[in-house]
Amino acid sequence: MKPQEIALDRLCRTTIEEKWGDLSKLPRELVDGVFNIYREFMRCYLNTLRQQDNKSSDWIPETVSIDSDLTDQMRHFFSDYQHITRNFYKLNQKMEQLLAMDKDRHHKLYDNKIDDILARFVRQVNPGDKDGENR
Repeated sequence: MKPQEIALDRLCRTTIEEKWGDLSKLPRELVDGVFNIYREFMRCYLNTLRQQDNKSSDWIPETVSIDSDLTDQMRHFFSDYQHITRNFYKLNQKMEQLLAMDKDRHHKLYDNKIDDILARFVRQVNPGDKDGENR
C-alpha cells in the first residue's frame, strides 16, 4: 500500500473514532462498511480541500475537521461527489440513531437498525439506486 493510502486510512480511522468512539462491539461488516463510506467521502473531501486551498495532489492532513458548508457544496454543486456526500450524511444520521439506542432494552430494534444500515450502505445496492434512496 502506498504511503498516501496508509495516511488516508489513518485519517479515516481517526475521524471515525473522534465522531463515534470505539465501534469494535458492532458487527465487523458494519464497521468495515462505515470505514469504506468514510474513506470514499474523505477522498472526495480532501480533493475539494486541495483545490480550494491550492494544495498538492498528495496532501493529506493528520486530522481534519469536516466543514458542513463545504460538504453542503459537495452535495449540491459537485456532480461527481453528490451521491457520495449524500451517503455520508445519511450514514451519519443512521449511526447516530443506532448509537443512541439502548441495545439491552431494545435488542430487536437495535438489530433491525443494524440490518437497515447494512442493507442501505454496505451490501449490494440496486442498479439505478446509487445512494439507496429507493429502499
